Amino acid sequence: QMEPNRRADGEHLQPNSAAGSGALEHDSCCLYRPLLQGETIPGPLPLGVGVIDSSVTLFGCVFPRVANKHRLQMLEHFTECIKAAKSVRADAVTLNVFAALLSGLKGLTDNKAAVGQDDVKKAATSLIIGALISPNPMLRCAAGECLGRLAQVVGDPRFTAELAQTSFDRLKSARDVASRTGHSLALGCLHRYVGGMGSSQHLNTSVSILLALAQDPTSPVVQVWSLHALALIAESGGPMLRGYVEPSLSLCLKLLLNVPQSHVDVHQCIGKVVSALITTVGPELQGNTASVCMARSSFLCACAVMQDHQEPLVQAEATSCLQQLHLFAPRHVNLSSLVPTLCRTLISNHLLLRKAAVSCLRQLTQREAKEVCEHALTLANENRENNSIEGLVITETGLPGVLFSMLDTETDSSLIKDIHDTLTSMLQMLAADNLSQWLSMCKNVLTIATDTGSMGEVESLTGGPGEEAEEEEGDDDRAEFHTENEANRVAIQPRWPTRVFAAECVRRIISACQTSKNTPAHFDLALAKEMQLTKSRGDYLVLHLSDLVRMAFIAATSDSDPLRLEGLQTLHQVIDKFSRVPEPEFPGHLLLEQFQAQVGAALRPAFAAETASHVTAAACQVCSAWIGSGVARDLNDLRRVHQLLVSSLAKLERSTDTPYIYNESLATLERLAILKAWAEVYIVAMIGNGSAPGYVSTQSIGDVENDDGEFGEFESRGESLLTLVQPELV
Repeated sequence: QMEPNRRADGEHLQPNSAAGSGALEHDSCCLYRPLLQGETIPGPLPLGVGVIDSSVTLFGCVFPRVANKHRLQMLEHFTECIKAAKSVRADAVTLNVFAALLSGLKGLTDNKAAVGQDDVKKAATSLIIGALISPNPMLRCAAGECLGRLAQVVGDPRFTAELAQTSFDRLKSARDVASRTGHSLALGCLHRYVGGMGSSQHLNTSVSILLALAQDPTSPVVQVWSLHALALIAESGGPMLRGYVEPSLSLCLKLLLNVPQSHVDVHQCIGKVVSALITTVGPELQGNTASVCMARSSFLCACAVMQDHQEPLVQAEATSCLQQLHLFAPRHVNLSSLVPTLCRTLISNHLLLRKAAVSCLRQLTQREAKEVCEHALTLANENRENNSIEGLVITETGLPGVLFSMLDTETDSSLIKDIHDTLTSMLQMLAADNLSQWLSMCKNVLTIATDTGSMGEVESLTGGPGEEAEEEEGDDDRAEFHTENEANRVAIQPRWPTRVFAAECVRRIISACQTSKNTPAHFDLALAKEMQLTKSRGDYLVLHLSDLVRMAFIAATSDSDPLRLEGLQTLHQVIDKFSRVPEPEFPGHLLLEQFQAQVGAALRPAFAAETASHVTAAACQVCSAWIGSGVARDLNDLRRVHQLLVSSLAKLERSTDTPYIYNESLATLERLAILKAWAEVYIVAMIGNGSAPGYVSTQSIGDVENDDGEFGEFESRGESLLTLVQPELV
């Protein structure tokens, strides 16, 4: 057992873990208990194992809080348990003891407490030093971690020097694998936990010994442990390790070329050392001095060698190293070769490779999203017949389409998060100039599983001044809605989390258009058409308004509450951004008037009795925004949405004795949202009628008057709204 944040460094402890015996029948409560971040437990462990694990955790909480004599008693008891354990159970008992000790030392560090008097320190030291030469590699690893934690807690340079000198002496004289590996790791853990400044006087000796051990061709195991310890020192050494970069890097290149590829662990540890050395050099890699150029070339050579390795673990390390290089020296990483390699890796059967590739793409797209997508399309053009590259299918949607499709097949949470971040970076930099592509991707994800019957109903819900134009576009709309009829191949139905993310992307696209250089044209139909005629190019958001409303409707009327919330938020954003946009072909009318039926249909399911409270609360805000926007100026059209708000008032009269289906706080949130929506509608009605109190901002009155002048005269619109609203508030 290792600390969660360092579990990757102690993967060799996993064979002794009982995690493989996890099963649901051991504890059904795991169905609703959240896992800690980074935990990937397959299921509840058996009762006996679970009790031991809980005891280890409890010991970490108790040990820092007991008196010195009790700490000493615990350590002495541990020593007696190890001595008394029979051979069959000795390893298990010892491993549990060191897991508890490591938990206790970590507890001391977290509580900033001292380890105690000298007798406690001596007892802990003797217990740990003895396990460093254990024949069990898991015990050696646990002992090394404990030694580093002990030095960290004690915080005495002399004590650290004594521990380091002990390891130096043993490494110089010992010839057995157990001693050499255990004390190598001890040096690495000492530097890692004490820090570069606290162990600087031992840095030269530690690095020299580990470099010598890493060159021992007779024992690959010793090479692995020494390289791992060297990586720990490089990660914690910081600038003080700068003088050891060249010899360490030279050794890495030598080992990459000489060690057989069958020794995968050695090559993987070399990759970790190279990555740590890149971080040590840092921004210096952008320089042009001879030493920096030589180091940069050596790093690139090491990455190239690891990329050609047949083992996915080593290839993943190469990708991580290139990612680090791009972070510090982006001009010196060749994207034209890196991006195609990453794209091919996206279909690998190895999760570790896919995670490394997506993580690297996430970083690349933060700076050079356009170049990355262009290189991916160049890769697709290499095979023009079916856009298939070694099993990877790249369509006209390019790399973003591939990443979207991965969301429906991947289950690893960290990988899915990296895909989300990558797509978000691409969207923020590219969506405003490629609206058709991005909106088409989102629409395909949202509509591919849509029921055709419900969509036919939506097509018939178009009214208002734009009816003729909508009828002319009817065939196109049906073709867009029923995209599944156009596809001859079997497609994986998007999962609801993917559809939720697609709805989020629609809102991000609207926000990206707000900050683009062509912001006015994105929200002005007349200006957008004028710029298309004058510049013969340009794709503007207002031209896709029907798609935005359609996607918001589909999301808001789905069966998934998170997707319904996103749909309502998208609809709210569309109303905010386009409610004042005029319709050029019908002077005196607004562009959103033709979508009144869709808005009402999207809101209606949210006010059903079985709908969750937080969904109804979001729908109330959309209702108030729609009524206050002034788009629906006919009283009959306004009643559709008004009646929905009226139906929500019944929830305010609910008896306190009535049992709650959902959490009581959600019911309170719903009531507050209903009251807020009615207050906003009432304020708009009073402002429009000219009867608002003097302390109420009358800026909206000017807007109403200007709108009346621009779009023609409307008979007492404010008074009609007030007449409609006031009886419900009495």
